[in-house]
Amino acid sequence: MLGLVLLLGIVAVSSVGILVVASETTTELQQQSETDRIEGAFVELSQQMAEASTKSDVSKAMDLAAGERGAVVKKDSGWIKIESAELEEPLNLSIGTIEYVGDDGTRIAYQAGGVWRETGNETRTVAAPPIHYSSQSETFTFPVVTVSGAESLGSGDVTISHNRTGTFTNATVVQDDSIEIAIKSEYYRGWQQYFERQTGESSIRSVDHDRQLLTVRLGHLDIEEAFENGIVISEGADIHHNANVEGEVVSGTLPQLDRVIDDMVENFNTSAYDVGTLDGTDGTLTNGTYFTDGLELQASLPVDVGDGNVTVVVDGDVNVNGHQLHVVNADGTDHAMKVYATGDLIVDGGNVCVDPCGGAVDAERLQVYGTSTMQVTIGPGGTIFEGIIYAPSDDGFDTQNEVAPNHCADEQVCIISNVRFDGAVVASSVNVQSSSVSFAHDPNLVNVRPDLEPEGYTLPPQLTYLNVAHHEVNVENV
Repeated sequence: MLGLVLLLGIVAVSSVGILVVASETTTELQQQSETDRIEGAFVELSQQMAEASTKSDVSKAMDLAAGERGAVVKKDSGWIKIESAELEEPLNLSIGTIEYVGDDGTRIAYQAGGVWRETGNETRTVAAPPIHYSSQSETFTFPVVTVSGAESLGSGDVTISHNRTGTFTNATVVQDDSIEIAIKSEYYRGWQQYFERQTGESSIRSVDHDRQLLTVRLGHLDIEEAFENGIVISEGADIHHNANVEGEVVSGTLPQLDRVIDDMVENFNTSAYDVGTLDGTDGTLTNGTYFTDGLELQASLPVDVGDGNVTVVVDGDVNVNGHQLHVVNADGTDHAMKVYATGDLIVDGGNVCVDPCGGAVDAERLQVYGTSTMQVTIGPGGTIFEGIIYAPSDDGFDTQNEVAPNHCADEQVCIISNVRFDGAVVASSVNVQSSSVSFAHDPNLVNVRPDLEPEGYTLPPQLTYLNVAHHEVNVENV
């Protein structure tokens, strides 16, 4: 009898446990279903508000799913500030939020045209805000939609109507400049995720978790900053932990030269400048401009800048082939050798340097400019590189480095081993592979900026047009 009682007790306890677990599972599923339904409703709400923001004479209507609790409307829940050196004063825009909070703490929020879902410290973008940044047209467009009306919204029919729009007619042109956007918001993590995905991690300047404040920079770095640091990359740097790297590695973008170099090739591909393939067997290059279908050394090539700049436009690769490309007679001048190439830079052994190679450093005297697709390999083999490499990309380097296939997978610049590098690199990505690499920034480059030679060519603009409007939209239950 005692055994039977115990058995019945165990069965009863187990049954209660199963019922509790089943109840909890059902509740979780119900909450998940409601959260998903409200998420979809908020996405539709963002679309309706975007349409209403541009139509002052037409009201929109929709059936809003806001759960049993409804949604809270926070009229001044944060702000966006847009600054530029070209603007007389910052653009200060208040933003409002429509927010739903579920029983499990999950929050769905509409804010400034975007929809965010936050669980704990994890935020994801459900619907992107209407921000458009084009590096090709140098235009930044951001219609900021904020909310007014009732302080809460229940499930059911709501009306959406345009209240007013503030425009900034004196803030439309920011010629050759970047802009900085500061966003103060409870959903700053979602904004951060959005900008990282759309414009790359290099656009994020700072994240202040205590203040819930995100700062983003769009456009390029100030061109004066190009060679202030050892390495400037827009995507990433993979540096061997024992490599001797002196000089900061900085994230940021600078103007790419694809169109400029293409124009140079078109303009100088004439008999007046064409010297065929430069291989070093014809002796020293002197002051002047040269066009070649490839700089493929078969012997060391001295470049005499004593009487002026030497400019080489290469419609193809620059390949040292184990020889030496070296600038001579640079002392006491401000002259340099400047190479503009459509292809790749291959320093697989040999040296690229300023006399005396391996002695006093003067990296400004040897400058290599490439397109956004230039692939670079330097080393191995006791290689010296003294100079500047400038080959940035607006859109990133999305291919394999085919000139260093056994060393770098998808980094644009590959510095392999037994390399002494003095100067600066501006590129999409850099891989410093070995502890035997010595990389040092030449401090004399701090005040040097990319300078296109010959005259008549200019760096492409960074950010030109700023199109910002501040729309206030009224949302209320019917």
